[in-house]
Amino acid sequence: MKKRPLWLSIMIMLLACASALEAAGPNTPWLGVLWTKGAVSIGNAKVSSGTTVLPGDKITTDLGASAWIRFRSPASTTLLPDTQVVLLASDSMPSFLLRRGTVIVDEKVVDPVQVSVPGGYVLVKGDPESGAECEMTTVANAATVTVKRGMAEIRSQGGPVFLHAGQSARVEASPEGSGQVAGKVNKEMPSGMIARAGQNQELPLTLNEVVNWNDLVHTLQTGRAQITLLDGSVLNVGARSMLKIIKHDPQAQQTEIELISGRVHATAEKITTPGGKFQLRTKSAVVGTIDTEYVAESNDQGTEVCDVSGTTQVQSSDPNIAGAVILQPGQCTWVAFGAAPTAPVANPGMLSSLLNLTNITGTLGALGAAGVGGAAAGAGFPWVWVGVGVAAAAAAGISAAVVTSGPSPTSPTTP
Repeated sequence: MKKRPLWLSIMIMLLACASALEAAGPNTPWLGVLWTKGAVSIGNAKVSSGTTVLPGDKITTDLGASAWIRFRSPASTTLLPDTQVVLLASDSMPSFLLRRGTVIVDEKVVDPVQVSVPGGYVLVKGDPESGAECEMTTVANAATVTVKRGMAEIRSQGGPVFLHAGQSARVEASPEGSGQVAGKVNKEMPSGMIARAGQNQELPLTLNEVVNWNDLVHTLQTGRAQITLLDGSVLNVGARSMLKIIKHDPQAQQTEIELISGRVHATAEKITTPGGKFQLRTKSAVVGTIDTEYVAESNDQGTEVCDVSGTTQVQSSDPNIAGAVILQPGQCTWVAFGAAPTAPVANPGMLSSLLNLTNITGTLGALGAAGVGGAAAGAGFPWVWVGVGVAAAAAAGISAAVVTSGPSPTSPTTP
């Protein structure tokens, strides 16, 4: 068979990519494009090269298969055989959860790629000249991180660890959850504090500060904070509020949060794992959801809950009090101490008030902040950076996916 010219292969890929992005629609929060070699699935459906990927997509490669994700920013990720990742929503950087297997992250600029692993998360950072390349492997409750170019920052229960080219480290989740990372402060409006279990001194609530299991987040008079959990769920904490993340296991999709007082706006990632849950508890109520967005306020009289999107289940925190209500978008319920929730009613005034009181202004930076490339993508030319990645893949002799793996990791050291 006659070999296809290189330029023709590149053009076919670019056209397929453009078609996929056009099909996604102008308002779709697409993250990038997936190229496949062998059996690759998104959710339970097999997919082929040129598929647009979105927040929440669970991508799995079979044994003997591989995949390559080209993000909107100048970054890409290779999934080796028997690997599973979940793409997370992010307004500042490509972000995903590595559930199992091995990935190789290739970053072209200083803006990092964030990968959630058992026990914490990894920020892969490059520079404009050489970029960065980092291999990560997750097995059970631990991950190994190896840097080939650039650097990586591991944020875990032991504090930040910086790796440079040729260095490797191992990060492991604590089985009992003590000190285990739940997420980080993604945005903040001063001032607030974090009371960490086992430490006498409180930490300031600052940008990118790690939030562990059982940390008590306390916002003060005008302070507010946005906490992004490892699975991509988001908690906007209002002023004069106290909130504790009891548990956040992104692998099992089990999250338990306690709102001691104040207000929170919760946006939960969709639960797809059997036995998974996203639960908020107050002194008077238990709020549960599978895939929803809601606001809640807890005070000395009880708890107000309003549904923003999806459906939210609310019941009394007293197991002896029967009766649960299901909220639809725009509906609210009140749960007094020792009483069942009131019947759902539309209360736009209450919903608007709680949303305003938990709103966090400002961002960490725009997606695709790599100058011309990011601007072109935002202007309706998403193929600019994608084309660079496809050309690089084709030049390497790989028509659908990058499957080469680097050398074996060096002897790991525990962060």
